[in-house]
Amino acid sequence: MSDNLKTRLLRRYEASANVCSTDAGDPVLGFYSPFGPLIAKAEVPAALVDRLNAFADTMVSDGTGMEFIVPQPVAFGDESSLAARTEQLIVRYLQHVDGMRVDEVEFQAFWVVSQYHSTPSPVHFHSGDLSGVLYLKVPEIANEPAEEAKTYISGRQAGYINFMHGGRQQFSRSIISFKPKVGDFYIFPGWVLHGAEPFRGTGERRSLAFNAFVRGGF
Repeated sequence: MSDNLKTRLLRRYEASANVCSTDAGDPVLGFYSPFGPLIAKAEVPAALVDRLNAFADTMVSDGTGMEFIVPQPVAFGDESSLAARTEQLIVRYLQHVDGMRVDEVEFQAFWVVSQYHSTPSPVHFHSGDLSGVLYLKVPEIANEPAEEAKTYISGRQAGYINFMHGGRQQFSRSIISFKPKVGDFYIFPGWVLHGAEPFRGTGERRSLAFNAFVRGGF
């Protein structure tokens, strides 16, 4: 192994010294977030969301939660397809996080999760190198301001997605929560613990998930 390649391989374990936020006091404080996994969020085109919902509408029974696989003809196709859009995001994610050259992305599965009032997705991880969640529909939350004033730990029921890493440690953070929004697509390592809290309200929370394996180099 050349010294140059060895250096590139080892550098992937070092965080970049980029400021993630600042406190504009005197003196200015710069804050860094060097440790732990990175979660990426993008917004996909409405046309893609509409196509996926058109398929899912043929599968979902109103008021009955369920999960089902997205078949290959629906997931794959031209550059605007779900698989092509997801692969583009994966390539960008790995280039940013690891400086990795992606030679092949193999999708294990795409699947839709349809959930209704009071139904959570318990905390879990996935089997792939990378996974993701795309929101296709979101419900109306009852008494939304009061629910959003709570936290995941205090029992919020607003249907947020919650990512967890590590444990309770002083001067550190171990949970990040996101409010679902139609079209938002999250990409993250498959081993990251995550789950969706239940919601009080009406309508359907419909999300799409995937598992992918990646081959490439540096």
